[in-house]
Amino acid sequence: MTKSYKLLEAELEKMAFRDGACIIMAINPDDVEVSNWVRLKCQYGCPSYGKKLSCPPYSPTPEDTRKVLKEYSKAYLIGYSGSIFKGYGEEKFGEIFPKALKQIRKSILELEKHSFLSGYYKSFTYGFCGPCTLCKQCSAENGDLTCKLPKESRPSMEAAGMDVFKTVRNAGLELEVQNEVNQNDLRMYTLLLLE
Repeated sequence: MTKSYKLLEAELEKMAFRDGACIIMAINPDDVEVSNWVRLKCQYGCPSYGKKLSCPPYSPTPEDTRKVLKEYSKAYLIGYSGSIFKGYGEEKFGEIFPKALKQIRKSILELEKHSFLSGYYKSFTYGFCGPCTLCKQCSAENGDLTCKLPKESRPSMEAAGMDVFKTVRNAGLELEVQNEVNQNDLRMYTLLLLE
């Protein structure tokens, strides 16, 4: 039997906050901004372009993403703040960031699985903030287009053509480009789709 959205939402909120999220907000999938220019930023600016199966050119195109979003009636924007990094002590940010991403990726996959087991069989979450870091070297770098961890790997919102800044602002939240790395002010988001 499928759980009610209300009950599932309360459970997802509890799980997300337990794992370091600072916000989980229901949004309409129509409010997710998908733009073709986002893919250009990956292609001309990210060193992972063509080197990760969760990144362009292998990730869903903006056109594909628009089609997928039309198949859902509910989405959850899940945000994390720099406070998630405090549990890692005095390590340098460059050493902390991959560890925190691993924790967050595990958490969002648990949210997807919990939604699935609650009767929302179309549940899907996007990866988190940048390229996949599950493997030291993605098989794509060797020309093998078979992911070693397909149950865990997901394209990030931006890899799928989503304008994260505009989507967050559409939800009534603030998100600005940061001129310097101040982990306390850092805001990061991902998206969970449900039907």
